[in-house]
Amino acid sequence: MLYEKSARRAVEWLLEHTPPEDVVAHYKVPALFCLAGYPREAQRRLDFIEARFGTEDGDFVTAPGVKSSHEAFQEFWCYPNGWIALAAHRRGAFVLARRAYRHLLTYEAPAGGCCANRLGIPDALSTAHLGCVALQLGDVTTARDAGRWLSELLTRQNGPEFRVRGLVEDTSFLHVVHPDEPDQAYFMLGYPMAFLAKLYQVTGDMQALQAAVAFADYAFRCGDRLVTSRLAHKVAWGAAVLARTTGEQRYARLATAIADNLVAAQAADGCWSPDAEDVQKFDDTAEVALWLLEISADLAG
Repeated sequence: MLYEKSARRAVEWLLEHTPPEDVVAHYKVPALFCLAGYPREAQRRLDFIEARFGTEDGDFVTAPGVKSSHEAFQEFWCYPNGWIALAAHRRGAFVLARRAYRHLLTYEAPAGGCCANRLGIPDALSTAHLGCVALQLGDVTTARDAGRWLSELLTRQNGPEFRVRGLVEDTSFLHVVHPDEPDQAYFMLGYPMAFLAKLYQVTGDMQALQAAVAFADYAFRCGDRLVTSRLAHKVAWGAAVLARTTGEQRYARLATAIADNLVAAQAADGCWSPDAEDVQKFDDTAEVALWLLEISADLAG
């Protein structure tokens, strides 16, 4: 109930505050509203997103050629699209869901990975994201392809760090997770954990479950610095999904430790990242609240 109470405070904050007209301040909110039991508000936000940010080819942009004022989304261009497709499907807005999903599929690589943008280099986050959306929309073939790519990505690691695009020579923040350094892009590990565990639930493919466990092992190597990081929210979700899938308590303990830290970091008014720019604040608040609801459900026994 603690996690649900925290999430409800965040939902109230989102309902009371007007976000900037930037797609990144909006794209996660409909999924949260659906999960939290606010279908009318979810539909209104989807209608706004489609009218304000939608393009003729099914993309969503803040302005022509600009995904967002948040620089990371210029690289991870297609990431918001999957959230919009997922939320629209949950809401029953199937026309929007299919349109958004068809556009997202144009970033799929021939080998089954998903590219963050049109440069054509698949990565762990984008691939796990596509896989989760594919499962939500019943496209098991695409989900299996994403799972195989992530399993193969694990075989291409050659050191203690995790390279999110395989052996591509790029050591910047969003492309390598160093287990011995603080505040890494831990979500690159967490999203594959959750997706691969869910893929196993659907298909019974042991390779998917083994890969989910391997991603979790990378997370465990990061130690307490991961548990106390605001960037570990997807690891908490992934660990909760693995706990439900395997029954292993070490995953439940990891999910609980991270989630407890996230609750403790919530601002008095209900948001997260209160000192960040508005786009980041709205994005973080919607995401953390959503994961807390998912974690609460997955850890229910």
